[in-house]
Formats: sequence, structure tokens, C-alpha cells
Amino acid sequence: MVTVNAIMKINPEYRDSYLALVEPLVIAANKEEGALYYAHFERTDEPNTFAFIEQYRNEYALEAHNESQHFQKFFAEVKQYLLTEPVIKVLSSN
Repeated sequence: MVTVNAIMKINPEYRDSYLALVEPLVIAANKEEGALYYAHFERTDEPNTFAFIEQYRNEYALEAHNESQHFQKFFAEVKQYLLTEPVIKVLSSN
């Protein structure tokens, strides 16, 4: 299993646009064959800081996600909303 945690700090001015961009990503990612869990949360103690918690069956499923049209669209557009670079951690367990 592969787990991905991605933290994104969003410019408050673009919060609504960011959330509109995220919604179709989360819906589509949860339909991917190798996705076990894909969710998006906001920190309660730090407004406009969001976390993606993702779990995939294996590395191939993660690669398929990263190559998917919905992820590519999100990745291309999200940069305009970020205050800082995302912090992404990938953990693999066999």
C-alpha cells in the first residue's frame, strides 16, 4: 500500500476557486481502480491550509493517478492559488 499526505496553504483570496478545483478531483480520484482512500480536509487550527490523504493499492495505482486527466488538470491549475510550495510525503508499505 502507498499513502500520500499533501499539505497545501492557499491564498485566502482564492479559497472558493481552489475548492471548486478540488471537488471534481476528489470525486474522480475515488473512482480510480487502485485508489483505496482519497480525501481532502481543512485544518481546524489553520484556516486555508488543506490536506489530501490518499491511499493506493500499490505504486502503479499512484502512478496511474498522477497521470490521470483530472490530476493533471488540478496540478496545472493549483499553483496559482498556493501561498507556499506543497509539502508532499509518500509512504510505502508492503
